[in-house]
Amino acid sequence: WNPEEWDNRRRLVQFWSEHQGNKITCRFDSVPQSERASNHGNIVVSCIYWVEQNNFFITSVDCIYLLECLMDIRFSVEEKNRIRRNLEGFRPLTVSKCKPESAEFFKLIMGFPNPKPRNIEKDVKVFPWKTLPYALKKIVTKYTA
Repeated sequence: WNPEEWDNRRRLVQFWSEHQGNKITCRFDSVPQSERASNHGNIVVSCIYWVEQNNFFITSVDCIYLLECLMDIRFSVEEKNRIRRNLEGFRPLTVSKCKPESAEFFKLIMGFPNPKPRNIEKDVKVFPWKTLPYALKKIVTKYTA
């Protein structure tokens, strides 16, 4: 991570996907906040560092957004809820302003500029970044099998 990313405790990660039949191959790379601002329409999510956990996380909002973009579909509310239930096996942590152990991380997430890793100001589930490839594969497999 560069110094700005460490200061912000966030790295923006851009994804590109390629479809061949029912196989999706994706690539990714970090992208500076300043560059992201001029590139609307790209698939960009946040990798967020949680100091107290000493780990990197992705929000469930970003995870579902990434799935929609990679699969080139829009999920209904019911489908999003089904996906959230399927992702429970990856043991997400609930980040809440009411929980002392996550209140600071909640404020951090809510304060990020676009692209925002959340929709509204309410509790959010976060997954360890290292589980992202497995979570993506699990959901994509359910839709392409």
